[in-house]
Amino acid sequence: MSKKTANDPFPTFEHMTVKMVREYLTRSKSIILPMGVIEQHGYHLPLKTDTILANHIGRMVGERTGIIVAPTIHQSFSGGGLPGTINISPAVMSLVVRDTLVSLASQGFRNFYLLLCHGGSENARALDDALKLLLRLNPMFENALIALMPAWKFRTADDTSIKEGDWHAGWNETSRVMATEPELVRMDEMELDPEPLIKLMMEHPDNYQRAEKIVDDEFVVPRMSQRPDIKVGVMGRPEKASPELGRKLIEAIVKGASEKIMELEAKADGVYKEVAFTPEPMIFD
Repeated sequence: MSKKTANDPFPTFEHMTVKMVREYLTRSKSIILPMGVIEQHGYHLPLKTDTILANHIGRMVGERTGIIVAPTIHQSFSGGGLPGTINISPAVMSLVVRDTLVSLASQGFRNFYLLLCHGGSENARALDDALKLLLRLNPMFENALIALMPAWKFRTADDTSIKEGDWHAGWNETSRVMATEPELVRMDEMELDPEPLIKLMMEHPDNYQRAEKIVDDEFVVPRMSQRPDIKVGVMGRPEKASPELGRKLIEAIVKGASEKIMELEAKADGVYKEVAFTPEPMIFD
């Protein structure tokens, strides 16, 4: 890649021109797609927290790897129900990602690195299924590599947030926003839901939900919703946050994701080979 100049928009896709993207495709067929969401993040963090982090981390990974970075996809499913949260059903989110990949593939891109900066069990399941079906059913992707890369998979051993139940809007996320857009952090307005709610949510990230059934029977599908007594929605201890910690956490993710992408780039030859397949057993009477 040629030396970057002061006004060079690379690796930010949407700041580039047709000519710039065409030139890029002559030397690389790879692209990074950051993914975020607009959702509740307590009273101290903005609704676009995941999108802020996806933008920032995606750009840093792009600069480090020399790979172009697509606009962050923020049409996603949160599951939360507090004011400001925008829920896009997992199926629609999957279609947005699918159509985005199809559009990019039609231009010549072949290696797709989806940098997932928003979790959620419903989101993860839908996205995994959609990508597998895309590879299975669309011949345009016969030689394409699609990597689904959750940002939290690149945390280091000294990141104890998961062990501590710091899932959402706690010290980990708060620290990272402090390190990227500190003017958007309002620690003076920080609140937590009361006990036992905060303890319940820190025990498991899906404990913000409740299940209801008209008949309590194993064959009846439950209706899921956010617990109505949750008013803030923080899962963790944001009071432990600091910008210094945030910079360290971001660097670990960027380093890990960049190294993994470069490893995959070196091995990707556009040829699919059979690998081990061990599906979960199904029990029939």
